[in-house]
Amino acid sequence: MRTILTLSMVLLSFLAIAQEVVIKGKITDENSGEPLPGATVQVGSSTMGTVTDVDGEFALRLKSGEQTLTIRYLGYNDFSMTIDASANKYVELSLKELNSELSEVVVYGSLQGQQKALNQQKNAANIKNIVAADQIGRFPDPNVAEAIQRIPGATLQRDQGEGRYVIVRGLAPQFTNISINGEQIPSPEAGVRFVALDAVPSDQLSSIEVSKALTPDMDGDAIGGSVNLITRKAKNSDLEIQGTLVGGYSELMGKPNAQGSLLLGKRFGQNEKLGILVNASHYYTDRGSDNWERDGDEIELRDYELRRTRSAVSGTVDYRINPNNELYFRGIYNSFSDREWRRAIIFTPDVDDSPFEDNEIGRFTKDRFERQNISSFNLGGKHMLPGFSIDYEASYANAIQDTPFDYEVGFIAEPDELSLDFSDSEFPAFSTNSDFSYLDNINYEYDELEAGNTYAKDENITGKVNIGIPYMIGENQGLIKFGGKYRAKTKTLEVTNNKYEWAGGDVSFDGQEGDFTLEKFAGGLVDDNFLDGQYKLTAAPDMDKAITFFNANRSGFELNTDDKQVDESVESYTASEDVAAAYLMTDIKFNKLQIAAGVRFEQTSVEYSYNTVFFDDEGDLDEIVPEKGSTDYSFVLPQINLRYALNNLTNIRFAATTSYARPNFESIVPSQEINIADKEGTIGNPNLEPVSAINLDFMVDHYFGTVGVLSAGVFHKNLDKFIYKRVYETSIYNGIDFGTDVELVQDVNGQTATLTGIELAYQQNLTFLPGALAGLGLYANYTYTASNAELADRSGLGETEETNLPGQAAHVGNLSLSYGLNGFTARISGNYAGAYLNELGDDADEDEYINDRLQIDATANYQINSQFNVFAEFLNITNAPYEAYVADEKDQIIQREFYSWWSRLGIKFNF
Repeated sequence: MRTILTLSMVLLSFLAIAQEVVIKGKITDENSGEPLPGATVQVGSSTMGTVTDVDGEFALRLKSGEQTLTIRYLGYNDFSMTIDASANKYVELSLKELNSELSEVVVYGSLQGQQKALNQQKNAANIKNIVAADQIGRFPDPNVAEAIQRIPGATLQRDQGEGRYVIVRGLAPQFTNISINGEQIPSPEAGVRFVALDAVPSDQLSSIEVSKALTPDMDGDAIGGSVNLITRKAKNSDLEIQGTLVGGYSELMGKPNAQGSLLLGKRFGQNEKLGILVNASHYYTDRGSDNWERDGDEIELRDYELRRTRSAVSGTVDYRINPNNELYFRGIYNSFSDREWRRAIIFTPDVDDSPFEDNEIGRFTKDRFERQNISSFNLGGKHMLPGFSIDYEASYANAIQDTPFDYEVGFIAEPDELSLDFSDSEFPAFSTNSDFSYLDNINYEYDELEAGNTYAKDENITGKVNIGIPYMIGENQGLIKFGGKYRAKTKTLEVTNNKYEWAGGDVSFDGQEGDFTLEKFAGGLVDDNFLDGQYKLTAAPDMDKAITFFNANRSGFELNTDDKQVDESVESYTASEDVAAAYLMTDIKFNKLQIAAGVRFEQTSVEYSYNTVFFDDEGDLDEIVPEKGSTDYSFVLPQINLRYALNNLTNIRFAATTSYARPNFESIVPSQEINIADKEGTIGNPNLEPVSAINLDFMVDHYFGTVGVLSAGVFHKNLDKFIYKRVYETSIYNGIDFGTDVELVQDVNGQTATLTGIELAYQQNLTFLPGALAGLGLYANYTYTASNAELADRSGLGETEETNLPGQAAHVGNLSLSYGLNGFTARISGNYAGAYLNELGDDADEDEYINDRLQIDATANYQINSQFNVFAEFLNITNAPYEAYVADEKDQIIQREFYSWWSRLGIKFNF
């Protein structure tokens, strides 16, 4: 009887919900018409309500009859209205900004980016940071990685001075997943999963979300965090036209950079049912770097010259069938190209005075072109039906890294004497015998020409569905949500590598005859102020001349077939990965307490094919064996997020979640390259397991009505089966007897690791100050983290040792001070990333660290009117270098790289 009564009550509750009406609507700014995401919509004095989505839209299920709705939004006046909820309807509401009397001080629209981001953060069920498009535009950040570095707890790994990989809360890039419009995107790089975000222009996005605590409806492979990039959508029937025209200058190369973008968006039809938006941009820059690196007793001078382009086009087509049903298609295509010329001098002394070795100085030129393409397409629908809602989506994403040519030519000189002096850790010195000059190219004889190409492709095909069923517990409204996802991934890498030696005797080129020496083939750019004049350079090998000679004298070159077979076989592979996931969760609010909790299950199956390479006792190629393998694993991931609203402006948050991180493909594919002669080798690890984590978060955030936030939080993570590179010696591996001890390098699972940190943030436009001081604004955040990881003792004694997690910087922070008056705004910003362990060596004395770095940027803009804005940006004003050192001793520098400063001047328009 009790069971029947319970079922009857559930049925009556469902029927009551099915008889409710659906009120959908959109909330916008009264003046600009901009949508207001993150606004709270409350029904009367009850706990019932909702929050507007990224497009400013909301949906409510209400009982039939008159209902009062109250809308709240930071920086705006509260608004209440009474509606007749007798039938399904769509309403449009507009809010008026607070403090409109400050318009003489505050730049037009300068608060809107903060308002959108902070409102969404304040009302989110989980801990997240959100950056809106117009807030991104306030900093000089041309790509997505650079924009994310302004978020609390986020820092970057850089390449040639530009941000590339994102580190969240001190965890390396492989611990953070990257999505576009809610779906993971693949990585164009051959062996890894994480995505280089310098390929994605920041002007393609409406917002960036960084979730630091997961909910069950999110992918579970994100220990550091989950980054979601959201593209734009048409707003209303007024034609929207936005664009940017920018020109700039790179001081190191003395060359320009430029950028242009154009956005068109409009909704069509009497009820604006059809929305179409297209957004395109292109950016190019000529830049470079001056670099020196040390490897043991060897030093290398590197002079880089680069041309980079970043192009993208995105679009959204959405159709509102009626207020309760919507279909959409979203797509984005990003193309990043990198043409690199690297001129290097390598000094290698015979420190042991061995009769079998020589002092060598090498002159090398590298000419490489690489293009990375990342595409994502999403087709789906959203429906609110009687008693439940459903959304579904099919998506396709691919990432390609195509290197159609990668040339390197080298010439070698052998001085009688060569010594290096590292007493000056910032700029080491070198010397040769007095009758030898490293600048005289006639001393260098041809060594080798290497010509190759690679093609890597990563492809995801995904389908997912989510169903939500509303329910009531007393007067408290909740939502039961469940769904599933299936993703099929394929990843391939194809490698071609040719190494040519010269066997043709004397040469004749460009009117010169004789030995195959460098002076006949030198040319190109010569940096007369390399590293501020610390070292002198002369003309390097000219790649165009080398290729011209190669094409005209093919018969004189010999291809090293063994090296070709080894390189191509070991590096190439094909892998497939199938992921099936399902979840069940609830999101319910009891008065001031919101609970979002549930469980997620994910099953992963991986198959791969590869080649194993063996060498004979003489070090010559013996055999290449094609092989296949597979691995499977699954996770059950419980999650709970609590948000307690002390009042409308203050939250207390707690989260206890579980997550994991998958190994990189290059780590699990068990290919082997064993060189018996050199007694060294690298091997994959098919037994490598994913890293799992338990994550705890506690945070208090208080929001200011005039737009701003003050927050403080602590977090702790327990990681199990931490992955690191193990170096060890053995004479037998996988049943193969090498006949001698061989030093092997392999990714293996460690034991446990912990990460603990605090996170502080303060952001406010100081409009409460008197007079002109009301134009001041402050943006600041700081994160401290400490980690401890246990791994097998590298001394080989069978014990354990402790170290920091690679990528974990103790101190990370941002500080930005701005001032606005009468349409003018100036801002100076500092981004600081502390030193961190980058790579574990054979022992602790060889561990590599990246030094701390502070970059100072400045921007200024003038809002001519609501349509036009002119701006200037200056980046890396203090020429902050990239530095690496070993053994946790900052005076043992092994790399210094300088980029100088660069600037941009442009105009933005918005109609």
